[in-house]
Amino acid sequence: MERSTLPSVKLPVHLDVVKHHKELDGKSTAIHAKIIAQDDVDIHTWPEVPDFTDPERTLLLFPGPNAKQLTDIPRESFNRIVVIDGTWIQAKQITNNTPILKKMQRVTIAPRKTHFWRFQNVDDQHLATIEAIYYLYREFGETYEAPYDGKYDNLMFYYKFFYNLIQNTYQAQKSAKFSRRHQQKDYIKYKEDDTEEQGKKEEGKPAL
Repeated sequence: MERSTLPSVKLPVHLDVVKHHKELDGKSTAIHAKIIAQDDVDIHTWPEVPDFTDPERTLLLFPGPNAKQLTDIPRESFNRIVVIDGTWIQAKQITNNTPILKKMQRVTIAPRKTHFWRFQNVDDQHLATIEAIYYLYREFGETYEAPYDGKYDNLMFYYKFFYNLIQNTYQAQKSAKFSRRHQQKDYIKYKEDDTEEQGKKEEGKPAL
């Protein structure tokens, strides 16, 4: 696929992704954001982090008792966003051992279920990195640019592509399953699950 045929997204606030050094590029979904919004996204491999000259005006997407949703954060109080890319254990390692991140305002997003296709030994509200990025910018649009017009939906372009590719492959091979967890959760959406897309629309989710 040629670069000229791919969608692009202009982000309203610059995004820095701090990726754990053990998080493989081929596994990382944060790469999707860099490709789709290449002028507004930088990826850094921890322990290297950028020189945040004004960390108090930076939002760190990370849950916790001090994390607020965007509806409780004045728009003029930040001009940069940081997202951590790695497993939950790796993410906590980064935040606990990077002093400058502790100076940032913490932001969180509303709980949502993941559509990630790789097995995770956590519950289904632990999102893939690109899902978290997308929902954060979607909530940005809903909070500061309402009504939201879908301008950030193409952040999910590659994620949607791979999701559909995997679904189609496994639908054609009904005897195959990703893992016991995916089998129990009915992860593969066979023909009897055709109502799934409508349900996602009703929940405000991108149709995958």
